[in-house]
Amino acid sequence: MKYKMLTIAIATLFISCSNDKKSSELAKQVSTLKSEILLESSIKKSPTSNEPGKDITLTITGKSIISGTAILKVCDEKGRELECDTFPAKNLIQEDYKMANSVLKEAHLKEVVEGYFVDELKDTTDSTLAGL
Repeated sequence: MKYKMLTIAIATLFISCSNDKKSSELAKQVSTLKSEILLESSIKKSPTSNEPGKDITLTITGKSIISGTAILKVCDEKGRELECDTFPAKNLIQEDYKMANSVLKEAHLKEVVEGYFVDELKDTTDSTLAGL
């Protein structure tokens, strides 16, 4: 009787340990995917009589901001991708910062991504901005 209880306890322990590994491996995969997005900026353009509404997103992914990949994506209101352009993130660096050190280049790229859609916001009316 003691051996039977001991065998059941050991079997239960092994089964519970093997299930824990599977759930933790899944969590590691999900966190890896999330960490690839380094910077992101987006704007939602309201529909007009001439154009339907669009969501435009600029994302930098990769291991570092400077060596990463920039993705400029345009989607319609339903989330369908209309356009997608991929290029090296270093192409966003302005001429004044081409010879700067990596810290200044990263700071500059952060400013560029954060302010990428500022000019488009100036074109929208105050009533549109009131909803933001």
